[in-house]
Amino acid sequence: MLSLAMMFLFIFSFVSCAPVSQPKKQAEFTEDILSVTFPNKEEGWACGRWGTVLHTADGGKTWTPQSSGTENTLCSIYFVDSQNGWAVGEEETIIHTTDGGKAWKKQKSPVPFSLMKAYFVTPEKGWIVGERTHVLFTVDGGKTWNVQFKDEDFILKSISFCDPLNGWAVGEYGFIYHTKDGGATWKREAGLFDISEKTGEVVAGIFLFDVVAVDPQTAWAVGIDGYVTRTVDGGRTWKEVKTGAPKTQLFCVTSNRAETILIGGNSTFLISTDSGKTWRSPPCEPPITYGWFYGLASRGAAGFVAVGWEGSLYFSDGKDPSGSWRRAKI
Repeated sequence: MLSLAMMFLFIFSFVSCAPVSQPKKQAEFTEDILSVTFPNKEEGWACGRWGTVLHTADGGKTWTPQSSGTENTLCSIYFVDSQNGWAVGEEETIIHTTDGGKAWKKQKSPVPFSLMKAYFVTPEKGWIVGERTHVLFTVDGGKTWNVQFKDEDFILKSISFCDPLNGWAVGEYGFIYHTKDGGATWKREAGLFDISEKTGEVVAGIFLFDVVAVDPQTAWAVGIDGYVTRTVDGGRTWKEVKTGAPKTQLFCVTSNRAETILIGGNSTFLISTDSGKTWRSPPCEPPITYGWFYGLASRGAAGFVAVGWEGSLYFSDGKDPSGSWRRAKI
């Protein structure tokens, strides 16, 4: 149980897109990077604080800035192909490009809240989640956004689909929502927030930061205190997975939609290549001992990319991400 005072401090600390930076390092580019996306093995985009948008055309080895047209923090970026992408963030920000990020245009949000994660399955059909348990939906590439679902006054941090019909959204207090019909209906599968009648203390579930939908039966979610949970039965049950991670914040999770799962967090980086049976911490050059990863993306069979504190962009090559990860150049 958490006291009301402790819960208030916890919520206040994490309603923003990401934690505060660790002590400064010597680097030209030092803005925190919060999200990364790769529609193919070579081209990728990342976003972060102060409207940062970066682009790579060589699989994440080198990155160049793009002008996003906003100084608001961008919490999430998603490209469905090499031309069509969206980024969302604080103060109801939605920006969209149809030319690979050369030009970004603002789109109108139907709600005046911060937006945390975007996910698209086609250039026309996509979702955004944000504050007050809102799921936004578009079928015209964002020309119009509508509220598809809303619930209690909590924060949804992440959303992921494995196909146009099956997806999950997760957030504060362990709330997990699931759709099997492209969002026409959303069902709550987990989560808890209550006030004890005896003590007056808040009784709540574990804060979840990210989710990845692997297939219609399988999804993974991660959160505070090293918490990892998984469903393998289409969301009927969610069970904790013991990874050996320290009790720290786990901010991101991704998969190659096979047996490989990656998890990143505060001074923590875990990889399983056998569907979660065993876990390893791959070496990073330079190490992330005093930093954090906040976003992960798969490049298919070509490898993975991780992003985080103070301009950190790391990449792996090849099918096995357990080898050394190297820091990219900006």
